[in-house]
Amino acid sequence: MEIGYAFILAGFLIMALEAVIPGLYFPVLGVALLIYGIFLLIFPQYAFISAIIAGVLTIIILHKFVYSMGKEIKVGAERFVGKIAKAIEDFDENGYGRVEIENQIWLAKSKDEIKNGDKVKVIGFEGVSLIVKKVEGE
Repeated sequence: MEIGYAFILAGFLIMALEAVIPGLYFPVLGVALLIYGIFLLIFPQYAFISAIIAGVLTIIILHKFVYSMGKEIKVGAERFVGKIAKAIEDFDENGYGRVEIENQIWLAKSKDEIKNGDKVKVIGFEGVSLIVKKVEGE
């Protein structure tokens, strides 16, 4: 058995580990071994550099399309931080009122005096309440 076939088999086995141990830990090594084995059989003089290039390209592709996805996913109140909302009622004496943002009604809290119709900027969140600040000049 040619050594190239052993590297191809090893590459497939290592990539198959991904089915048992998910998390995208093995594709880079598996692809590099697979390419190395194929090139050992066809163009042995280019086998090593091809494996390196395949490994680097796999890292780049995984980083760009897989690992970086989800880093900026925000859910709940945190996704509104930095956005502008509109007060739909006067805030009470304790600083609580309701705002509309992205066609949703949220309970909000502010130290500013906010009246119905005022524009507010979401500066944070506390539990399920938005913390807002009145936008000046409105």
